[in-house]
Amino acid sequence: MLIIEDDWLIADHIAQLVEAAGASSIDMADSEDDAIARASRHAPAVIISDVSLGAGGHGPTAVQKIITMIGERPVLFVTGEPRDFQPPSSSMRVLHKPVEDRVLVANFQDIAPLP
Repeated sequence: MLIIEDDWLIADHIAQLVEAAGASSIDMADSEDDAIARASRHAPAVIISDVSLGAGGHGPTAVQKIITMIGERPVLFVTGEPRDFQPPSSSMRVLHKPVEDRVLVANFQDIAPLP
């Protein structure tokens, strides 16, 4: 599980939610380069990503590079970007901040390959 989010409080909150929902081995990255490096060391089963990463790059670019490197993965974008953001693939989901905890957890459980 990889969370790509430049706001530590949001990343930590998402990590707590998905851990309570059954995720294990959660990794967090705050930039595009950090996300790619972490994914190369430990291929995530699921990716949850913000779109804009401040000075640290672009979430969709990181996701595409990770998928090219390790193969298709379920992806959930959680973003404060304008509502017209279109994910790179129709299989990827988008939630808009602020997102209710129960909605994030339900979407995570729906896409996550959990036992």
